Amino acid sequence: MKLHLNARASQRGLTLVELMVGLTLGLLVTAALLTVFANASNTGRNLERASQQIETGRYVAELLSEDLRLAGFYGEVQFTGAVYSQPDPCSTTPNPTGALNWVADPLTLPAPVRGYRHADTVTCLANRRAGTDAIAMRRVSAETITPASIATPNTQNYVQYSYCVSDPAMTRLVFGADPSAFVLHNRNCTAANSVRAYVSRIYFVASCNQCGTGGDTIPTLKRMELVGNQVVETPLAEGVEMLRIEYGFDLNNDGAPDTYLLTTDASVTGAAWENVVAIKMHYVTRSIEKASGTGLATAQSFTLGGAGTYEIPTADGYTRRAYTTVIRLANSSGQREVQ
Repeated sequence: MKLHLNARASQRGLTLVELMVGLTLGLLVTAALLTVFANASNTGRNLERASQQIETGRYVAELLSEDLRLAGFYGEVQFTGAVYSQPDPCSTTPNPTGALNWVADPLTLPAPVRGYRHADTVTCLANRRAGTDAIAMRRVSAETITPASIATPNTQNYVQYSYCVSDPAMTRLVFGADPSAFVLHNRNCTAANSVRAYVSRIYFVASCNQCGTGGDTIPTLKRMELVGNQVVETPLAEGVEMLRIEYGFDLNNDGAPDTYLLTTDASVTGAAWENVVAIKMHYVTRSIEKASGTGLATAQSFTLGGAGTYEIPTADGYTRRAYTTVIRLANSSGQREVQ
């Protein structure tokens, strides 16, 4: 019994050395756990960042494809013998001055698309990011309304086409905002034909999402759209940093692109804006926040098809991804295929 009591007494308490060793081991274990947690957290944020970039890239491809493939949809307007013009994409002046280039005689229509290279000036594109292209597209709405349903006063421009053989041959088209001007008739020649709203948009990359005093520096894909008698800016996708465009020109009128160029070329027969039937969009997305960890954000170089390269000479902390999507202009190419 005496020996047993002595053993229990010898186990009471810790020496100072034992306490310090225990604390040190505990700190090491805690530090290791914190490191593992921090690495896991950084990995999670980087995965989320990469997923966001991929989602942005896919969204931009879908957005541009859905809208640009409808360029040149002019409803019932007949294209035969039409002359194509290049209106100022920033113009808000309606006919009869012809600033938006819809004329009945001779039949004059705005070209479905018009590209602007990074060196070209477009006056209404505020905060456009240096080195980026822009593209203007034009069409009419897929929905029709009756002239009588247009509220007055009205600033939205509409297009009306004649289905009546009794209408004057020189007035097969009416364009404007005045409801009383839409006097062309339907097939029965008994009532005014329906009208379609005019759609004019410009896609470009801005150097900021929320611009102006107190704004940010997030590069953003934006759209400038003619709404009534003013041009309205709409942010579409944050993190789009670069946009370069190639245009597929149909040189033999068969509906298929024969050559891709960065802009029109007078030395190439048929390389005019009205003959664009396809578009190659090259764009680069950038992470909104800087990456966590080493080796993720480095100097980068992206080949943008025939539109050159995009260089990031030094690491700036952001990750980037490059995308290319080809868009067929269904209306411009389709009407040629059936001829």
